[in-house]
Amino acid sequence: MRRAAMLLAVALLAGTLSGCSGGQKTAGTGTSAAAQTQTAQTEAAGKGEGDKTEPEGSKPAENIKELEVLKIGVADLPKHMDPMRDVGNVGIRIHYNIFETLILADQKNGYEQKPMLAQEWRRVDDYTVEFKLRQGVKFHNGDEMKAEDIKYSFDRLKKDIQGIELASSLMLTIKDVEVVDDYTVRLITDSVDPILEDRVASSWGSWILPKDYLEEVGDEGFASKPVGTGPYKVVSYSPERVVLERFEDYWGEKPAAKKIEYIVYPETSARITALITGEVDIITQLPPDQIQVVESQKGLRVISTNIVNMHALRYNTTFGPLKDKRVRQALSLAIDRQLLADTLWAGKAVVPRGHQYPEFGDMYFADYPLEEYNLEKAKELIAQSDYNGEVINYELRNGYYTFGNEAAEAIVDMWKEIGVNAQVKFVEKTSNTEISNWSNSMRFPDPLGGLWLLWGEGSSPSVEHWTDMPQEFIDTGRQLSSTTDEAKRKELARKLMDIWKEEAPGALLYYPFESWGVRDGLEWEPYSSQTMDFRAHNLKVTE
Repeated sequence: MRRAAMLLAVALLAGTLSGCSGGQKTAGTGTSAAAQTQTAQTEAAGKGEGDKTEPEGSKPAENIKELEVLKIGVADLPKHMDPMRDVGNVGIRIHYNIFETLILADQKNGYEQKPMLAQEWRRVDDYTVEFKLRQGVKFHNGDEMKAEDIKYSFDRLKKDIQGIELASSLMLTIKDVEVVDDYTVRLITDSVDPILEDRVASSWGSWILPKDYLEEVGDEGFASKPVGTGPYKVVSYSPERVVLERFEDYWGEKPAAKKIEYIVYPETSARITALITGEVDIITQLPPDQIQVVESQKGLRVISTNIVNMHALRYNTTFGPLKDKRVRQALSLAIDRQLLADTLWAGKAVVPRGHQYPEFGDMYFADYPLEEYNLEKAKELIAQSDYNGEVINYELRNGYYTFGNEAAEAIVDMWKEIGVNAQVKFVEKTSNTEISNWSNSMRFPDPLGGLWLLWGEGSSPSVEHWTDMPQEFIDTGRQLSSTTDEAKRKELARKLMDIWKEEAPGALLYYPFESWGVRDGLEWEPYSSQTMDFRAHNLKVTE
């Protein structure tokens, strides 16, 4: 373990030196109040009929200061712009400003459900929710949004389209979409779904897309030049830069920035330099050890929060030595998560209590055990298993996750402590054939929007690397999906975590601590979901 700690210290020092290159001033002492604040909203989203009041976005703007171009320095961009096929942390930063959902889950107010494209909604019966659509809403190509677009958007999730699996699993319970008239639509489920409104409000797969335009340009055409109803439309897309332009026919309040440019700077030091020199206004994925570098610069500040996301590992349960769950359990037990959190994240990352999020509110189990570190127990399991020294590859994309590289090197070293011969393998795209890193973002504030959606029936693990998923796990998830009794739901949610922990198809690491560098003159709040919301109510130009 001493070697692992030394590796982490060396990696951290190297990151600090590279981040301070480019003629930057020495970091000052202390951390701003914004950087010290760790937000964790704990109230679950509201259920039932929609709030009939208009959202802030529908009010006319008065004397707002405008910005010609807002420039964002990011580490990566989505591989394409179809929000249903690129469901992840990279895409959500951009998609949220282009597309919209029927219901808004207000992340500034504990995921409270508010009208968005639907002005109101009601439960017709246990299987049906009816939505009354906002009239006069236009897509970016000028077409008016109507009920047929709603039906098409949800029906499309059932098609065999590459990459749509995760969004499809979000809406798995929807059996049919009934068009009542041009501005009324009903979602009908195949079983009682207590959290259908949460699904519809999620910004991870419930976007409303234009039927006629998509049928005209096709899936690939849409992926390069998408059309939504949001306050910004896509002007250009490339792997290095995405340019958005304010949509002047937007139904809601006009946002402050006329254009938004997302520019790729893969290296942390390059993003910091771009912020300091004024090339960009905001940067993402600022590591904790670089916060003072940014804060020491006049006119810059840092905003930080723990995000509703867990860094995790995926084990392919059908691969060689990983078929034996004792090996998988041992690998998880051998990871010193607190050491990773303290050394890489300056103590800001948080070790989880099972696969859950504090945002679940009453469905969060504060008494659930922390992820365990136990070297002796891990060694015993390896000794009892069929492991015979085979090399196990730990795949990851270089620099994709903050401290992903450093954590991988340290974890592989920890595994050597228990006699497991593993190695880090950098790849362009993870194959999930052995071990790979991943991140698990909460899709909505309920256990069904976490563990079950990400690892359960219909998920990517179920078809790629956990294909021998136990029937007990499937049955428990199905019961949780159709049970309305709160006490029973808690019992099932805990059981689901217990089964996952016992089977060990993966390992949880920590809730990361995310920081954004921001120039003065912008009043803006990032969300713990990693959404970058630049709508009128969340971005103000003050100077």
